[in-house]
Amino acid sequence: MPVIPDNHFLTDYSQKLQELIFFSHPVQDNDQQIVSISQEISPVDLLVFLTMLKPKNQVSFYCENQRKQEAVVAIGAIKSLEVKNENGHGGNGDNRFIQCEHFIEENKDNIIFEDNIDSQKIPYFFSSFNFLEHSSDNYQAFPQAKIFIPHLQLVKKANNYLVIVNTYHGKNSPELNLIKQYLKQDFSQNILHYYHRFHHDQSYPSSYTLERSDYHYFTDKVNHSLKAIASDKLTKIVVAHALEIKLEENFNIIKSLTNLRDNHPDCYIFCVGNEKEEFFLGASPERLLSIQDRQLVTDALAGSAPRGKSDYDDSLLGENLLNSEKEKREHQFVSDYIFEQLSVMGLNPKRASLQLLKLSNIQHLWTPIYAEIIGECNPLEIVARLHPTPAVAGIPIDVACAEIENYENFDRSLYAAPIGWLDTNGNCEFIVGIRSALIQGNRARLYAGAGIVAGSKPEQELTEIELKFQALLQALV
Repeated sequence: MPVIPDNHFLTDYSQKLQELIFFSHPVQDNDQQIVSISQEISPVDLLVFLTMLKPKNQVSFYCENQRKQEAVVAIGAIKSLEVKNENGHGGNGDNRFIQCEHFIEENKDNIIFEDNIDSQKIPYFFSSFNFLEHSSDNYQAFPQAKIFIPHLQLVKKANNYLVIVNTYHGKNSPELNLIKQYLKQDFSQNILHYYHRFHHDQSYPSSYTLERSDYHYFTDKVNHSLKAIASDKLTKIVVAHALEIKLEENFNIIKSLTNLRDNHPDCYIFCVGNEKEEFFLGASPERLLSIQDRQLVTDALAGSAPRGKSDYDDSLLGENLLNSEKEKREHQFVSDYIFEQLSVMGLNPKRASLQLLKLSNIQHLWTPIYAEIIGECNPLEIVARLHPTPAVAGIPIDVACAEIENYENFDRSLYAAPIGWLDTNGNCEFIVGIRSALIQGNRARLYAGAGIVAGSKPEQELTEIELKFQALLQALV
């Protein structure tokens, strides 16, 4: 059995669970069935759960939406698929999504549920996709696509908390019975003990060094894009920018996520981690796709303005946004594209009225779009149709993606790309990885973008991305 890395925060309880779940698996073959066991527990902070039970060098996934009272944590990969560089620019022919569809089909009937709960509606497949289907970067923290079934997960819905362990141990094996015993212990009390030890024994760095900003490069890209729009090469393009910062010591991922959660209660707080302890995290306001009981919801989110310092100023800024021809035109591109893609798939979508989505430091034009799924429809097929939307790429999509690839001097990685989970019964939740950062030890690359259309002004677009960077600069520690 491999030795668990030394961690003075680990209790005997959490260390034993780590040994049983992650480091004591029997040799298995591709056809061996996964045994899934679950246990309801008392309410617990999912970030403390993640800190307590994630060993080093294990993949992880965290996503929480406080407004919906839903959250999920997944740790370790009992089975996974990685898709390396491909050719193309998303859309219907994006082979990454097809390969991940096949992974789900091959494995969804290979899980044995050892309980009486509605196991078919528990997220079992966790996935992330890079913005482009291929990359020219020499090093990538995350592959073009990854999907995995976790060793361990925690699912929160309202006040219900469910711990799930997926294992290759046989149904009557001593190891499986021992895992069940540990899960039936007072799980929350064990985590509460750990929580107090953790929060009284941490120190956090407070200042950072700006490694690279290159804001002049951003305004140059905006001017280049405006020329392409004036020549009718493009109607819209999203120009992204990367801000690179450095600390004297490593970033504290859990504390940074806690800050994001406290600062942005209306956003999806998310974090994807790889085996090298590199993390992609953020606070995204944008849902790409949600399907629950065959009811589909997606967001058209484009057009931005700051929040006001007073109620009057805030209302005035919101009204100006709702009446801005330039911002409404940018938003309409996104809304029409999503509507058309769903219509092509025969989903008969319906649009809600245009409204404001007010977040802590920014407000957006927002149109929720709904549809009912009738017949067979794989969620990843819809994700492939929708990604990338004009909200994160441009119009026409292929031309905009080619411009992004040619003129951005950094790899977008998971920025503005689909991140989410699926269950074994057609339900899913995918967000768009915006307002985000890639953390590698003591270095961070922060991402932000602005939609450029005819009438855009470089200095105003620069102000917009600086505002978006603030959400992360105020949270990362």
